[in-house]
Amino acid sequence: MRPEVEQELAHTLLVELLAYQFASPVRWIETQDVILGEKTTERIVEIGPADTLGVMAKRTLASKYEAYDAARSVQRQILCYNKDAKDIYYDVDPVEEEAAPAAGGGEATPASSSAPAAAATPVAAAPPPPGAGPAAQVPDAPVGAVDILRTLVAQKLKKPLADIPLSKAIKDLVGGKSTLQNEILGDLGKEFGSTPEKPEDTPLDELGASMQATFNGQLGKQSSSLIARLVSSKMPGGFNITAVRKHLETRWGLGSGRQDGVLLLSLTAEPAARLGSENDAKAWLDDMANKYAATAGINLSAPTAGGDAGAGAGGMMMDPAALEALTKDQKALFKQQLELFARYLKMDLRAGDKAFVGSQQAASALQAQLDLWNTEHGEFYAAGIEPSFSALKARVYDSSWNWARQDALLMYYDIIFGRLKAVDREIVSRCIHIMNRSNPLLLDFMQYHIDNCPTERGETYELAKMLGEQLIDNCKDVLGEAPVYKDVALPTGPNLSIDARGNMNYAEVPRASVRKLEHHVKEMADGGKISEYGNRTKVQHDLQRIYKLIRQQHKLSKSSQLQIKNLYSNVVHSLSMNEGQIMPMENGKATNGQAKKGGKNGRVNGQHLKPGKVETVPFLHLKRKDEHGWEYSKKLTGIYLEGLEHAARAGVTFQGKNALMTGAGAGSIGAEVLQGLISGGAKVIVTTSRFSREVTEYYQSMYARYGARGSQLVVVPFNQGSLQDVNALVSYIYDVKKGLGWDLDYIVPFAAIPENGREIDNIDSKSELAHRIMLTNLLRMLGAVKAQKQERGFETRPAQVILPLSPNHGTFGNDGLYAESKLA
Repeated sequence: MRPEVEQELAHTLLVELLAYQFASPVRWIETQDVILGEKTTERIVEIGPADTLGVMAKRTLASKYEAYDAARSVQRQILCYNKDAKDIYYDVDPVEEEAAPAAGGGEATPASSSAPAAAATPVAAAPPPPGAGPAAQVPDAPVGAVDILRTLVAQKLKKPLADIPLSKAIKDLVGGKSTLQNEILGDLGKEFGSTPEKPEDTPLDELGASMQATFNGQLGKQSSSLIARLVSSKMPGGFNITAVRKHLETRWGLGSGRQDGVLLLSLTAEPAARLGSENDAKAWLDDMANKYAATAGINLSAPTAGGDAGAGAGGMMMDPAALEALTKDQKALFKQQLELFARYLKMDLRAGDKAFVGSQQAASALQAQLDLWNTEHGEFYAAGIEPSFSALKARVYDSSWNWARQDALLMYYDIIFGRLKAVDREIVSRCIHIMNRSNPLLLDFMQYHIDNCPTERGETYELAKMLGEQLIDNCKDVLGEAPVYKDVALPTGPNLSIDARGNMNYAEVPRASVRKLEHHVKEMADGGKISEYGNRTKVQHDLQRIYKLIRQQHKLSKSSQLQIKNLYSNVVHSLSMNEGQIMPMENGKATNGQAKKGGKNGRVNGQHLKPGKVETVPFLHLKRKDEHGWEYSKKLTGIYLEGLEHAARAGVTFQGKNALMTGAGAGSIGAEVLQGLISGGAKVIVTTSRFSREVTEYYQSMYARYGARGSQLVVVPFNQGSLQDVNALVSYIYDVKKGLGWDLDYIVPFAAIPENGREIDNIDSKSELAHRIMLTNLLRMLGAVKAQKQERGFETRPAQVILPLSPNHGTFGNDGLYAESKLA
């Protein structure tokens, strides 16, 4: 079925379904009967701004189910999220115990008025005793943009907060390390969404003030992720971010804004290793809270002691020994009864203690494994292997027929308004893209506009009609043909120039006397006067073999004579000389006589000698490996050049082909390859590790411009560092029911992590992750594709893998494991 027919049917079906839904009853009474009667639901929560449905449900309960619920002792709750949040989350307000009256309270005298007043400067409170109650609340204040900015810079530079002066800019603080500067700017972009112009040159206080205008007072993505990483890697097991904030609130009376300030300060003073217990974690947090108080200029009051505060109050005194004697017999009786019941029920009274000990041992073993993981792999590696693939987020672009109409109309008006005045390479390229998407409806669309073009308005209208008619004829010619990718750009070549100061300037410039790609292919095929047999190493090797054959046999056999003759011919050929120049001819046969030197006229023994034949090898050629090494193959080179010439002249089609591409970001080589594939009609699934609205819009615009008839572009989030993502991606491609149901013809893996400036003595977790992405998981991906093909019986449809070798990032040891991973 044609795409336009499918689109029309889908539109009709949608309209009919919406009309049916609008006209159909709500069936709310039946819904309540199912929820309240059949399912006997006891707890109903309404998610919304008001309890409209909840009120209706309460009325139904009162009228129909009240007696029924009373007979079956059923208790129901109907809650609204907007009003009953505490009941929904079982968040019970703590009951405040009344403080016991102090001993001799009536005789207590107030503090002397002559006591010195408290100092104005903040005083860090001592850690409260274990039995302390809640602390006095401190007035809350949200963190500022400059606080987060300073913390992110200090955390990236691994310096204390005091060593980051606000008067300096980021460029001054990084000390000329551009990679570190770019990482900081990237973190600021994640945190604040956008940054002012030239943030690296602006002092931190001014930069923070400019970002404060749009700052909402909440922690952003980057700071929140850093705090989550700190808690997960440095706090003991079970002591999560909720426990951290609860401790800061109950122990020191800090609100959410003050808590954010303490956590930001803690990012610049992380513990060297994971804290062993919850008490150690609380002690460390108390220290951070006191440091924050000193920095923020606030007073922290220690919680008031409770529990034993009224121990000295008046009341009846009892002898502990007498109380122990009174309850001893009762405790013994209780113990006997408990043991009796346990024996009867075949229960172990110490099962709980044993289970607790086992859980403690399991937690210790798990903690040891986590510590080993962090020590060996590092934090960057752990974050880099997190899966991100989701089939629900896949974006599919296949409406090439729609974009063809838009492109045709845009070019029509560009000509009319004078933006396009001559037929150049740009117009030819746009026409080819339109021809690749030609269909009968497009032809009718263009024909209507051309027929109604008012040529009497001027020359541009006449030009638009003329070019439009030509384009319609061309589209008719290729209506039944497969779409092709054809490069009509001007062929370019490398050009290197050195200026007066010795600076090297590289640029791609148009090639001389080459106007089309097929001319460049012909130039490569012509080659130069370089003989294949001019290799001195090969000549020496052939002569050495002749010498060995002569020495091995005293009497040469017929086969040896033929072999020596062939080898000797190769030697002569290598020297670009005819055999007659070395061996004079006698009666048409070569003799073993010595050759005489000819005169200036080029004669030998009165005979003319033909000049030696010099063979040329194309600049672009193929070699075949034999027992002596790699040798130039004229046959393979001819087939290869013939294919290149045909592709340059008529284009190349990828219709019916399915391809997988990883890493085709804007401005990359992969993006150019992707454009060529969808221009030729291929179905391509491309992965991205930065799945966002901007990324999907970029691929949508690419498909809108280059997508041909029958092509399809699928964009999915994917992390090649994750084994789960690798398996999930390949399964999604081959799954007929829940995925695409494709069989891959091409795999082009471009996904990589740059490691510029990383020396061999600084191979860290990022380098290890890069090696995993570019080598280990790439091989796993190919293995998963192989397994899918074998499972489905695709024995005669192999997938061609194009591995981009990139040992061009720098010298060895200056790019981490980038080049090594690519070469492997």
